[in-house]
Amino acid sequence: MEQKEIKGIYANIPAKIETIDCTLRDGEQAPGVWFSLEEKLRLAKLLSEAGVDVLDAGFPASSCADTEAMQEMKSMGLRSSIGATARAVHNDIVAAERAHADEVFLFIPTSDFRIQQTLGADRSKALGMLKAAAEEAAGRAMGVNLVFEDATRASFSSLMLFMNTLLANVPIKRIIVCDTVGCTFPYAMERLIAHLYDAVPKDVRLCAHCHNDFGLAVANTLASVAAGASSITCTVNGIGERAGNADLAETIAALEHLLFVGHSVRPDYLPVLAREVERISGIHTSPTKPVTGFNVYRHESGVHVDGMLKNAKSYEYLPSSWVGAKTEYVLGKHSGAALVRHLLKQANIDAEEEMVHQILGSVKKAMEKRGKERHKQAYSDCLQFRTQALSGVRIADFLAQHVSD
Repeated sequence: MEQKEIKGIYANIPAKIETIDCTLRDGEQAPGVWFSLEEKLRLAKLLSEAGVDVLDAGFPASSCADTEAMQEMKSMGLRSSIGATARAVHNDIVAAERAHADEVFLFIPTSDFRIQQTLGADRSKALGMLKAAAEEAAGRAMGVNLVFEDATRASFSSLMLFMNTLLANVPIKRIIVCDTVGCTFPYAMERLIAHLYDAVPKDVRLCAHCHNDFGLAVANTLASVAAGASSITCTVNGIGERAGNADLAETIAALEHLLFVGHSVRPDYLPVLAREVERISGIHTSPTKPVTGFNVYRHESGVHVDGMLKNAKSYEYLPSSWVGAKTEYVLGKHSGAALVRHLLKQANIDAEEEMVHQILGSVKKAMEKRGKERHKQAYSDCLQFRTQALSGVRIADFLAQHVSD
């Protein structure tokens, strides 16, 4: 599908989106995860250098460490705007200002269920709390973002009540529609955002904040953009509470390569961010994780390798070069003669076709006889698997063993 076709299907899709990263706040809320001050500052710097527009940098009312970190971030002169998450209460607004936040992510439940469960109140009281907090935040010269918690379980009339009341009284930067428990699906998210898009002034950005409980966070985020949302929230590696959030790398890749939507994120920083967040969070990603996973641009299957050697677009719709990576080939049980020929040519070794097939047979026998302990150990050691040939015979070792000058 081409860009003009996308625009023909999704009339409200923006030409460019704004990226809000929540790794420093929502990501750190993942069970067992915490970042030191130095780690937060390094990650904030990387995110800013990567082109992320806004950092949801912490929850200062709940953590003195977040306050200190945000103050330091502000002094670093980052290009990213620094945002503080806050409840709709006076103390949280004061804490956000103390943290030197440029803007506030002011959250409140919008579904009747969560309003009652969280606040022990009704819509009217919740609305009054949000209005007072938003007015105070604006009065303290911080940008105001309305974070509609549990919006996908709220009635549309409830969302419209909150939205229209606040828009009439306070300058609002963004309305952030949250699928807090990850319970919606792309079509429903698209329809919700489309209805809100028709009702919101065009100088107010619509934004999606999606959780991944059903594995749909990225898909729901893309659906929201297709319907008119011009801001997105993500976390690096999708870390966050429970099943996590929409993944930054996956969302940005899909926006650019599938929906043809512009952004300010540097793709070559995505693997760097992924590795850094793995390191500081202790949560390591699967080798098959899209975009930044170890195996994403590595090929073993004979049919696939043959196609790749003829034209890389055969099996890499997302080019490895987009993230600054290189396509790699692995000798293994499923390899074909094309790869052996390719490797021999790279080594400036002339070989008859009979030798090519003898080498290929040796590879397959070696893999079938090889024990899996080393293989399993390498995959279980998340610090080693990125530098080892995990699923095949090491190319240099193989050539040294099987081919003579």
